[in-house]
Amino acid sequence: MEKGIFVTGIDTGVGKTVIAGAIAAAIKAHGMDVGVMKPVATGAKEIEGRLVSEDVVYLKKIIDSTDDDDLVNPIRLKPALAPNMAASRAGITIDIEKVWKAYKELTDKHDFVVVEGIGGLMVPIDDNLLVADMALKMGLALVIVSKHYLGAINHTLLTLEYARSRNLRIKGIIFNMLRNGEDFVGEIGRFSSVPVLGAIPFKENVCVEECVYGDIVEHFRREINISNIMRKET
Repeated sequence: MEKGIFVTGIDTGVGKTVIAGAIAAAIKAHGMDVGVMKPVATGAKEIEGRLVSEDVVYLKKIIDSTDDDDLVNPIRLKPALAPNMAASRAGITIDIEKVWKAYKELTDKHDFVVVEGIGGLMVPIDDNLLVADMALKMGLALVIVSKHYLGAINHTLLTLEYARSRNLRIKGIIFNMLRNGEDFVGEIGRFSSVPVLGAIPFKENVCVEECVYGDIVEHFRREINISNIMRKET
């Protein structure tokens, strides 16, 4: 079995948090001890003098996680920019060692850890590290989240090609928020040898900002074989 999975997207706004949360909740429903992690978050809100990531609130709530926010999300930045730019704007330096330390603690504590990246694979974390580098160092395979919009075929195929060029293992693609996108899914499948793990339709009762997940977990468990994500290829 894998020790965890790294959820990335073909772009921002494709629903990585929703899919990462659904994966974690589905694994928990299998009776496993699962943890969640968003190593770096930008666009954090200041609440009672403390920065809080809405993504992290959602990820923790969907599995009733009691892990400390600083463990789940060691780097939080207020500007809604790429992490290196957000840190520069905020006048701070990202301490990446906090991420590695938190990740080790989570993997020691839980059977399986679902890690959500930020943006896509080529988003810079700092001056030396991209999201792809983070996934590589963690040794995790990717679940790539795609969404139907103009340009998404190109973005999806480019993400797959870049992941392969970096020797990242790819579990497959999950298509999120689909609205009559069957042709789109078929085109991706035609040009790629990567497994399609499943497709989730657009759901009005799911909102990360309001921390509402509706029936996403039940739908996810019906449509997607979570064992394909947990199983480690030999």
